[in-house]
Amino acid sequence: MTDHAAFMRRAVALVRDTQHRTSPNPTVGCVIVRAGVIVGEGVTRPVGQAHAEVVAIEAAGAAARGADMYVTLEPCSHHGRTPPCTQAILAAGLRSVFVGVEDPNPLVNGLGVGQLRAAGVPTEVGILAEPCARLAEPFRRFILDRRPWVLLKAAVTLDGRIAAASGDSKWITGEEARAAAHGLRARADAVLVGLGTAQADDPRLDVRLARGEDPLRVLLDSRAALDPRARMLGPGALVFHGEGAHPARVAALAATGAHTHAIPRVAAGLDVAAALEALAVRGVVRLLVEGGGRVHASLLGARLADEACFFVAPRLVGRGRPVIDLPSAPTVAQGWSLEGPEIEVLGPDVRIQGRIRYPAPSEAEGS
Repeated sequence: MTDHAAFMRRAVALVRDTQHRTSPNPTVGCVIVRAGVIVGEGVTRPVGQAHAEVVAIEAAGAAARGADMYVTLEPCSHHGRTPPCTQAILAAGLRSVFVGVEDPNPLVNGLGVGQLRAAGVPTEVGILAEPCARLAEPFRRFILDRRPWVLLKAAVTLDGRIAAASGDSKWITGEEARAAAHGLRARADAVLVGLGTAQADDPRLDVRLARGEDPLRVLLDSRAALDPRARMLGPGALVFHGEGAHPARVAALAATGAHTHAIPRVAAGLDVAAALEALAVRGVVRLLVEGGGRVHASLLGARLADEACFFVAPRLVGRGRPVIDLPSAPTVAQGWSLEGPEIEVLGPDVRIQGRIRYPAPSEAEGS
């Protein structure tokens, strides 16, 4: 009896091991199996190049005819930058197709499965649905809500501080945790910080300690006040500033090669929802937010953060800068929590990562 879940697990692993970005397309994994043996596999290539199904078909060659396909997301059925994957599947002569979850894109959503079935190819949906759905969550957020999937990241002490009262934060965590944090950058389309973090740390926001390309560097700076000599500026950077920022300061930032973009102000600073919308227009599907505490708080307060990853170090600093600069929840039970957190020991530090569970509106009253 065929172990369909085992082959889909391999397709899921291909996505998790991917070192390149595919945005604004979803990252999809695919394997082709003939007589119980994998004869071809593939993962979505960078935008404008082949989708996972086509990569796997090319790898399988003639062995694809009469074989079975396992793919984490429904094959596309429309012309975009590339032809429909359903056409490639039919031309290759696959015997059957097993799909993890349907594509949330309204241009596809069930149509790919329908095309295959109408052409006489048995197609089953729901193999290893939960992990496949989790892989597709960032794309679902992007395509349906028109904003990126937002991951909050912080290196924190045991007492929940991201810096000492002086602003010093180097280094809270050790080398292994810092390398893992750079891995998050490599998988993100963009990494965002607020002005306070940019001034205190002068980060480069690049990928030095992991494999992969540098993400778009994004700054929230309502008054366009960052020193133009800051390391994060230059080509490949985007600065969101307030609509009333001084033109000369905006021009100074733009002179570094950074793009500048005016967005509305709100009581707490810049309108983070407007920033996310603008990033989605640029094709940013995955956004990594590296702080500081006020930026994290603004996204949590607006219920716009989807996931959090904290690297917790065995250190205590006392009254330093908090990781989340928000008023206290009335009770512990009425605060935020992480669903199904993944926990990993990295040298002396611990990584805790999971999807954010927000308190119900009635629970959050008074917070």
